[in-house]
Parts: sequence; structure tokens; C-alpha cells
Amino acid sequence: MAKASNPKTDTRTAGRRAPVSDAPYGEYGRTAMEIVTPEGVVLPFINASFGERLGALVIDILIMIVAPIVVFIIVLSLPHKDLFDNSHNKVAGAILEIAFFAFMFFIRSGYFMVFEMGRHAATPGKRLMKLRVIAHDGGTLTPAAVFTRNALREVELYLPLGIMSVALAAGNLMGWLGLVWALALVLLPLFNRQHARLGDFLAGTRVVHMPKAKLSYDLADLEGDSRFGLSFSPEQLAYGEMELGVLEQVLRDRKPQVMKAVAEKIKTRIDWQAPKNPNDIPSDETFLRAYYGALRAWLEGKMLLGKRRKDKNAPALS
Repeated sequence: MAKASNPKTDTRTAGRRAPVSDAPYGEYGRTAMEIVTPEGVVLPFINASFGERLGALVIDILIMIVAPIVVFIIVLSLPHKDLFDNSHNKVAGAILEIAFFAFMFFIRSGYFMVFEMGRHAATPGKRLMKLRVIAHDGGTLTPAAVFTRNALREVELYLPLGIMSVALAAGNLMGWLGLVWALALVLLPLFNRQHARLGDFLAGTRVVHMPKAKLSYDLADLEGDSRFGLSFSPEQLAYGEMELGVLEQVLRDRKPQVMKAVAEKIKTRIDWQAPKNPNDIPSDETFLRAYYGALRAWLEGKMLLGKRRKDKNAPALS
């Protein structure tokens, strides 16, 4: 595993707009947006690259093209292939036509919204490229934000491309203006370090690179309690998968001030009682590694039983 480098960090105060740093967690050639979590901890999130975002969009568009074709083929394969032409089935044919156009509308306008409001906050294309949508301040991704960022795609992509195709077919100058319009907005992520598009700026969202972590035996084994001589009750393992990922980032970055702040937040939340002997009190990093191992083992054990906990606000696992 590549050793993380020391990123160039911007030491601004947490109350100001999040700065951008270089090469976080050994991700060379990338930038990271530092945000303040609800717990008051400043953490970097790796920005999705322009190539990753474009790749995700291409995959999603291919799905949007193939899905209606598959549905149309299924409809044609149903009994009564003359459904639309048979005068006795005009009502049924009209219903099917309405259903088909409603499906087409969903594919174009609802596809991105439904997936991004889901648990993964990502479309199939984004998931394949290991991307997800987050709020720019680290808060909850709201339906309004998802709607705004995707409604703007009409202005950014569909409208200029529609104008371009119609105008170019008619030999009109508007076609070239539509092409310039589309290119200017599509290429906007190339001209800002967060690689955000217009819809992201107006909705207050960002797209980040979130590779799925494998079992991090270099950080903690699955016997975190015994390894560090610390133990936690099921009630104290009061976090979910999202917080586990954040904790892993904290341990990889190994910033003393951040580890101290996170350790204090966790200790307060779980009502952790420090040993009476000062020599037995673990360091912040030792405490976090022990808690990470115990929490990971707890969550993965529950996953084997088909139980998952997204974050600390989800119902506790029993």
C-alpha cells in the first residue's frame, strides 16, 4: 500500500470557506476539498476528476439509451402485438403510450434524482467510477439540492444540444452558438479546482472520489479490543458506515489536532470512562485505532446477518 504523503494544507480557520489541498492520502495529482463535519472536524474529501465525471456521465447516458430500447422490445414481445393498431384496444394502446412517454420522462429527468437521493448518493455510472455526491459543507444532501443540480442539466446539456442539433440541420448559425454554449458549460469543471459544474455551484453540492476501502488490516485488525487492551460495549459502538469511513481517513492522515478532536467527540458521545491510572490512558491515536477495529468488526458482523447501519442517525443495530 502506498504511503500517504504530507499534503500541502491551507491553515485557514474552520469558520471560513473550505480550502483546497493537494495530494491527500497519497492520491497524487488530485486535489481535496476540506470541509467541516457536523462534529466540527475539518476533513479533506478527494475531488472527482473531470475524466471520472465524464466517464460516469457517458455510462449513465448509455444506460438511459439502452433502458427504453429494452422496455420497447419487451412491450413488442407481449401478446396482441397489434395493440396500438387494433381499434378494439385503443384505450389500452393509449394507456401504454402514456406509460411509455412517462417512462421516457423519468429516464431523462428522474434518473439522476432518484439514484442521487438514494443511500449511495450516486447513479450507477458514478458508482462504477467510485464517485458520490455530497453537500459542499459536509451536511445532509437534501432533495432540494439534488433537484437543483439535476434540473440545471437541462440548461447545461440538453437545451444547448437540442438547439444545436435542430439549428445545424437547418444550416442555421444558432447551431454553432448552441455548440459553444454546451462546450462552455460542459468544460466548466476544467476551470475550477473542485471540478464542479454549474449545477453543483447553484445547488451547493460537490462530487467526490470515494474508493471502496478493503479491510484495512494496516490500520486495525478485527480484534481491535484485544489488540489495544480496550473494550467497547455494543451500545458504545454508536456509529455507522459513513463515520467508519471518516475515521479511516483521520487515521490515515494522522494529524494530531484532528485525531484529538475526533477522539474527544467519540469519548463524549459514548460516555467513555478513562482509566484511573494516568499511565493506562491511551493516546488519541491508540484510542481511535482500537475504536476503529471494534466498530469495523461490529458492523461487518452485522452485515453477515443482512443488517446495515448507514450512519449514526440510523436505528442502532441489535
